[in-house]
Amino acid sequence: MAEYVIGQMIARERKFSLMRENQNKVFWTQAPFRTYRPLSTLTIGVLGAGDIGTDIAKMCKAFGMNVWTMVRTVPKNKADYIDEYRTKDGLPELLSSCDYVCSILPATNETRGLLNGELLKNCMRKKGVLISVGRGSVISDHDLLNALHSGWIAGAILDVFNTEPLPADSELWKLPNVVISPHVATMSMDWQVSELFSKNYQRFTTGQSLLYPVDLNKGY
Repeated sequence: MAEYVIGQMIARERKFSLMRENQNKVFWTQAPFRTYRPLSTLTIGVLGAGDIGTDIAKMCKAFGMNVWTMVRTVPKNKADYIDEYRTKDGLPELLSSCDYVCSILPATNETRGLLNGELLKNCMRKKGVLISVGRGSVISDHDLLNALHSGWIAGAILDVFNTEPLPADSELWKLPNVVISPHVATMSMDWQVSELFSKNYQRFTTGQSLLYPVDLNKGY
């Protein structure tokens, strides 16, 4: 997941899609690529601070990014790879401070529609880009399209949707500032599944707590 997020940000900032277009046209020009924003000059806000969010935050910090994160409770001992913590009440400030906002939130009653309404209007200050790799239910299609058309966000990188597969008549397919991938931001490889099963089996047979348990009360 972290590789996907980093890769998409670099591809956008370095205009990789335009490079491909120019290659297809057999057109040589350096002009559009002379200036760009290094990741080390940008701020990312990570919505969700579990294992995946932690990996994303660590990798972004390794690239020199300023990292904000939204958490349930601000920890007493702050991680050295996170610069700013905010709870849900501080989400508007996070949105207004970040160049990229990465949602990895699960689908729960608390997160469903979290970014609906005019909340993304807070992104206008820095023309942030939304990266959605958690669950599509964090924002309705209507409100996402409204944020894009209103210029509240500069674009969106979307791997998850309210309806999957994304319907062929969805306007999101045709917007030039939207990148769509078919829910493949991270995939579980066979060897990873086998390795985790082996570890958890050993822990189970020795009475230890299992890795990555699901909390049915939280919904993830």
